[in-house]
Formats: sequence, structure tokens, C-alpha cells
Amino acid sequence: MNFIFGIIILALFILALRVILATCLQLLAMLKSGKAAINRYRAQQSAKRSLSVIMPRMDHDVDWLAMSDSVRQEIHSRNAGSNRQVDRLDVELQVKTKTMELIKADIQIAKLLQELEKVRPTVVLQDVDSGKRTKRSKKATSLTEGDSNKSSHPVHQLRTALKPGNVQVIPANELARH
Repeated sequence: MNFIFGIIILALFILALRVILATCLQLLAMLKSGKAAINRYRAQQSAKRSLSVIMPRMDHDVDWLAMSDSVRQEIHSRNAGSNRQVDRLDVELQVKTKTMELIKADIQIAKLLQELEKVRPTVVLQDVDSGKRTKRSKKATSLTEGDSNKSSHPVHQLRTALKPGNVQVIPANELARH
């Protein structure tokens, strides 16, 4: 029985050695390929450093003025895009300012219309009063015409206007005279 156990242990030991040896050989092969890759990379880098930059030779003479003009045109065309945007924004600003001016003018018109409405009832009352005068007798009409032809002193007009209960409407022709 000891003999059988000895053979089994010897077989296990041989298997373990073979596994260890195969692993070491694979590790050695991997290290060799890694070293070769590193050496290739270093050789490429040193070759790049040692070579000088070689400019390609042109078969014809270069027209530097034409080349600079084309570059200048390209720069101007790129800048023109931003100038178009500035112009568009400027036009928008002008439109908005004109709109604001129109709105202000509309407000002024509305204010003037309100003032006109305030003044219009006074003028209408004067027209109604003048209409009543025409319906009166010729004698009363001639008296009122005589009064309007005489221009009374402004102080007298003021005193009569300030008397209580004496409401007098100034005729339209006198408003125009003042």
C-alpha cells in the first residue's frame, strides 16, 4: 500500500512540475514579445527624431501676391458673415425706434383729441347761442351786433365774468381775436 501511495504522490509531483514549467515558458514568450514591441517603438521614435523635415519641392514658381490675395479674400468673406449679422441687428434697432416714435405720435394725437373734446363743447354751446340770436327779433339782433362791434375794455369783461350768476360765453369771433 505504501508503494501505491508513493507512485501517486510521484505522479502528482511530476504533473505539478510540468504545469509550472509550461507557465514559465509562456511567461518567457510573453516577455520576449513585449521586449521586441518596446524595441520597435524606440527605433521608430529615434528614426523620427533623426530625420529632418523635408519640404516638398514645387515644380513651378509660387505667386506669393496671388496667394496672399486669396487668403485676404477668405478672411474678408469669413468676417462678412459677422458684418451681416451686425447689419441685421442695426436694421432691427432702427425698426424698433421708428415703431416707438409712431407709438409716441399716436399718444400725442390721443392727447390732442382729448383736449379737442374738452374745447368742442364750449364751441358747440357758442354755436347754439348764436343760433338762438338769429331766431330773436331784428331789434334784439341789432343790439347784440352793436355790442359785438364795440370792443369793451378787458377789465370790464373780467368784472362781468366774475359777477356771481352772470355766465357769459365769449363768441367765437372774439376767441379768434385773442
